[in-house]
Amino acid sequence: MNNASSANTPSAARGIDPDLVAGIIIVLGAGALLSRTSDMPGMTALLPVTMLSALVVLGLLMIGRCLLRRRRRGDPEATAPAPLKVFDNARRFFGIVVAIAAYVAGVALLGFYTTTAVMIPVVAWCFGYRSLKGVLLADLIFTGGIAIIFVVLMGQELPTEFFLR
Repeated sequence: MNNASSANTPSAARGIDPDLVAGIIIVLGAGALLSRTSDMPGMTALLPVTMLSALVVLGLLMIGRCLLRRRRRGDPEATAPAPLKVFDNARRFFGIVVAIAAYVAGVALLGFYTTTAVMIPVVAWCFGYRSLKGVLLADLIFTGGIAIIFVVLMGQELPTEFFLR
């Protein structure tokens, strides 16, 4: 009877912790992209290096938090092989992956500002934020802030907009 009840515990049914998977993917992805910044000029590489380094640190913190949480609980999964279930909602995960790929493709095809100005309201809507005024204000502040930082303060150009080519 103990075996049946332990098999139905949230720990056993959960599988691999999604935060652990996300942390590993973030560290590997940010590390791979960080290696590509060595060819960039100093000021151009400043923001990508800073952001990617922060992602590596945050990914490592996610991994560490998952491992500490398992150890504190005395989780049997820490020593036993985990079941195959990895994601609570695979559709949501793959939706995020598709959104990231669409953003990267959009920057290359449409330009940074246009793609960012379109993606901010789309992502906000997907997360359930429905205030048009709030979304447009956030869009203006973020996209305008990036433009001010890169073009005015740093003198760096981002990928050219499709209507300026």
